[in-house]
Formats: sequence, C-alpha cells, structure tokens
Amino acid sequence: MKTISATDTGQETGDFATFLASIRPGTTRELSEELNNVVGAVKNTGKQGSLVLKLTIKPVDGGVSMLTVHDEIKVNKPEHNRLGSLVYPDKNNNLSRTDPTTMPLFDDEIRNIPDVNLHTGEVKDLPA
Repeated sequence: MKTISATDTGQETGDFATFLASIRPGTTRELSEELNNVVGAVKNTGKQGSLVLKLTIKPVDGGVSMLTVHDEIKVNKPEHNRLGSLVYPDKNNNLSRTDPTTMPLFDDEIRNIPDVNLHTGEVKDLPA
C-alpha cells in the first residue's frame, strides 16, 4: 500500500505549531518549559540533553472519519557526575570517614587515647 502525502496531491499542509496549540494547548506550554529546563541543564553540565514529543494518532472505532491524538513528552536532562566518598568499614561493618585501624594525625581526631603526650606523641604508659 502506497502512502500518499499532501505534497503528492498538491494540497497545502497546515502549520504544525498552530495544529498542536489548537488541539493540545497545555502541551505547547509544557514543551516550552521543558525546553528551557533542558537548555539550562546542558549549559550547567556541559553534557547533551534531549526533548522528544511523540504524537500517536489512532482511528476511533476502526473508522477513518475521526481520529484521536495522544501526546507524550520525554525529557532527558543531563546531570553532574556524582563522586564517590572514601569510607572505612570497622569490625562491625559500620562505615566511617576515618580509618579505625590507624592513629589519628591531628589533635581534633584523638579518640580518648590515655597516657599520650598530645604535643610530642610520646606514649607514657600502655595499659597492660
């Protein structure tokens, strides 16, 4: 079956933007807002994004005299890469930002270690 287009028959085609605004006025507003969001995300991340409008056109009850038009908008906004965090597991499998098996390097990280001179690091007495 050959598809005949409006240009093949000499008919003038209607303006797409006018058509969309007349049957789905909320869609044009939503597309404008989403386009603005995608452009902002592309500028912010330096990565590509996309905005897709899909129109599905179906005959009503198998006839051809009346059709339904459904729209679907798909937005793909780029995002920044999320960096991982370095953590250490302790003997109970809890995670910590500091290594529980090493001595702290700075005074504010000292964890109640008895008998240590905080200025020289000298250990005075070790518990037996």
